[in-house]
Amino acid sequence: MDILLIAIGEVDPKVIDTLKFDLTRVFKKRALIGKGMPQPNYAFNKKRNQYLSTAILKAMMEKKEYATYEKILGIIDHDLYVPKLNFVFGEASERAAIISLTRLRHEFYNLPKDEGLFRRRVLTEAVHELGHTYGLGHCGNPHCVMFFSNSLIDTDMKGPAFCQRCKSKLPF
Repeated sequence: MDILLIAIGEVDPKVIDTLKFDLTRVFKKRALIGKGMPQPNYAFNKKRNQYLSTAILKAMMEKKEYATYEKILGIIDHDLYVPKLNFVFGEASERAAIISLTRLRHEFYNLPKDEGLFRRRVLTEAVHELGHTYGLGHCGNPHCVMFFSNSLIDTDMKGPAFCQRCKSKLPF
């Protein structure tokens, strides 16, 4: 079974190509790049200047051309939120997940660009959200990819690897 990667709006194709390679290695499953979705204006909240991730996930699940894939990961280059939180790095449902690249960049925090760190963060958040689609909840181990990231400090500390406990719960 395959993991389908889709750009939502404008996303640097190099980021998706790199993620395709990295996810294939982590999950030992084929990652494919699918036809992207247009800019999700329906999910934009003007007051927050952010996009509602739940609305985008719903739209992804309604796409018939994505129905044959085991898992779908949307990648967006806009800030995401869910009600009651200031922002989210991503969100997942049973079959689909979405991650935002925006807050994973050093430049967002007025720090110098760091491509290697950005790539690791993108992979970490992608693996975390896909982990949810495989039935994993949040883990109490701060070094496990399934640990909840409240900030980039958490994301950087945990990295993209599953702890043994979470790894043993994966269905493959």
